[in-house]
Amino acid sequence: MLVEKDLTCEIPGTNTYYFRLDEMNQHSDDHVLLYGFNHLDNPQFLEKYKNFKRKTYLNVTMPTEFCSPLKSDADRYYDDVWTICPYSVNWLNEVNKINKYNTICYPFSKLDIPSPQEKKYDVMYQGGIHGQYHIDCLNVLRKFNYRYMSMTHGINAMTSHVIKLGAATDLNLTNTEKIKRIAETKISVCYNYFLARNERDISNIKSRKDWWKNEAFSDVENQKTIPQFKSRFNEAAMSKTLNLVCKDNWNVVETWYKPGEDFIYFENNQDLENKIIEVLNNYQNYTTIIESAYNKCLQYTTENLYTNIKESKLL
Repeated sequence: MLVEKDLTCEIPGTNTYYFRLDEMNQHSDDHVLLYGFNHLDNPQFLEKYKNFKRKTYLNVTMPTEFCSPLKSDADRYYDDVWTICPYSVNWLNEVNKINKYNTICYPFSKLDIPSPQEKKYDVMYQGGIHGQYHIDCLNVLRKFNYRYMSMTHGINAMTSHVIKLGAATDLNLTNTEKIKRIAETKISVCYNYFLARNERDISNIKSRKDWWKNEAFSDVENQKTIPQFKSRFNEAAMSKTLNLVCKDNWNVVETWYKPGEDFIYFENNQDLENKIIEVLNNYQNYTTIIESAYNKCLQYTTENLYTNIKESKLL
């Protein structure tokens, strides 16, 4: 299977840069896998591979693209699409009466799995600050020996403000440095949802055909909340760091992992603080969960994804 990447539209340093799928490129005259958001509607690549019998598109942004006015009908151009939102997969296949969309877990390269590290830090969060819930989370984490990791480019105003206040402990780490820091921490906090930023985002969502049939949008009008599985869960799992996951209206993480077996839920800020204290005081009691998540995440590598896509049959 031929692999073509175009990360023109991606923020430098984000996870897609480290998939290494292009390194698995094998000559083919009839099957190509394209990844990078710029491939969604790019005449250059569509023309280049127009005679291929099978054109596959990997999408790890869904459902965020529905917040934008850009086209998102990848099934018009590709024979199969692999993406991380199970709700959108079901919705798009149903409303378009097709079977082109397939659900995957957010992938990572096995080459990035870190060696065992001394657990120097208590708890961490990595990524952008997108709402009051993230600020409240940091206020809890700062009571402990915490890490907050972020970039200083491609970020929103809220993240920039928090960084200026000095809440970030690690800025602009390389991917290797970031993974090592995760492996040095006992607990990682994860929110598998995001907020629609404004009414324009909601309007763009509601412009989609039968948008209300997508379970991911069931709360978009009231709470402006949308589920999305975050790559940081697998980054923690592969680093043998315990995931504390915020319980929400969807709990999309349960598509791939089991609560109590692979991770621990928390329900609010007080519960988060209590769970952190409990884990730190009884860390040895959570090694089974940590090992279970580690062993399970190994099936979600990009190496396995490449093989699964290559060997899969079109319906």
